Amino acid sequence: MRKRIVGGLAILAMAILVVFARSPEIAFERHTIDLGISETCAIGDFNGDGRPDIFSGEAWYENPTWTRHEVRHLKEYGTYLESLTDLALDVDGDGRVDIVSSGWHAKRIWWSRNPGKPGAMWEDHTIDEGYNVEFAFLVDLDNDGKAREILPEFGGNGPTVWYEILAGGKFQKHIVSPQNFGHGIGAGDVNHDGRTDLITPQGWFEAPADPRQGEWKFHPEFKLGSTSFIYAIDLNEDGLPDLLTGNAHDYGIYWMEQRPDHTWVKHDIDRSWSQPHALTLVDLNGDGRKDLLTGKRFMAHDGNDPGEREPLGIYWYEYRPSADHKTVEWSKHVIDYGGRAGGGMQIPVADVDGDGDPDFAVGGKSGLFLFENLTKGARRR
Repeated sequence: MRKRIVGGLAILAMAILVVFARSPEIAFERHTIDLGISETCAIGDFNGDGRPDIFSGEAWYENPTWTRHEVRHLKEYGTYLESLTDLALDVDGDGRVDIVSSGWHAKRIWWSRNPGKPGAMWEDHTIDEGYNVEFAFLVDLDNDGKAREILPEFGGNGPTVWYEILAGGKFQKHIVSPQNFGHGIGAGDVNHDGRTDLITPQGWFEAPADPRQGEWKFHPEFKLGSTSFIYAIDLNEDGLPDLLTGNAHDYGIYWMEQRPDHTWVKHDIDRSWSQPHALTLVDLNGDGRKDLLTGKRFMAHDGNDPGEREPLGIYWYEYRPSADHKTVEWSKHVIDYGGRAGGGMQIPVADVDGDGDPDFAVGGKSGLFLFENLTKGARRR
């Protein structure tokens, strides 16, 4: 009998270890790229040499030496640069990676054309103007498997819209609603019908069969407050997509559990730090589940937001749903803390050093940094 009890306890202990085991820490090496104030960054091959470069604000930085190439001039608004979003995209189809940008103070969305000539300045082309733009994202709203549609979040009395790229660098504006629904925007398949829906802090718009012409039905099922990007992802793996986001100008990242009766239950992930303005989903540990990569934005509102003067940090969170799909366990991993690097407005991920694992970059008023993943060894030369 005693042997059976001991054996049973051993099996139980093993089961607990399996359920609550967390992944090993991932070693990242921080590289300082620029100590300027740009809060944006994008990753793309801007000179066509096959290496991913970094773009931020007025310049792109050449891999692997990170030589700075200034290609445009941006206005300064106090402690802010004109651009609060930089998105890497070949807009005009000429094979060169351009940059799509947006700005709150500038009240416009525009793209800067990459001429493909060393030393040449990039020409700006307006996509839309007249409204403050908090941020913008590349998402797949036409359901073709490619994230090439531009989804901005307008402030003030701006509408809820998305932009489709047409031939020759032109854009088609699609109005989902004549109004916006506050700070935050997102996209994902909320009702599991295979279409990309549009998510706001006050509810979600159900995508029609034809996203270009059909009516987007609004479902006012929740109130999230001022958020970061809002992801739709089935975190507890019960077959119903949940929401994942953060309080962009306050403390906390959290997920909203979707119930079968279309009610939503909030679950906090971490409320120990503030300003998670940029969130990126990426599988960092290779377990097949997307992890949450995020960090504290530096002085988003010049010290007027909760916790703005507290130490900067960059973190990743992994999750595991329980066997009964009723709970989700989260494990926090600290990548960097107490230095100059913060989450900024964007955290793009790519294999920058060519060694087969995901690296990432962050920008901010405190500087531009590359975090090299050391999992698979030294960088490619």
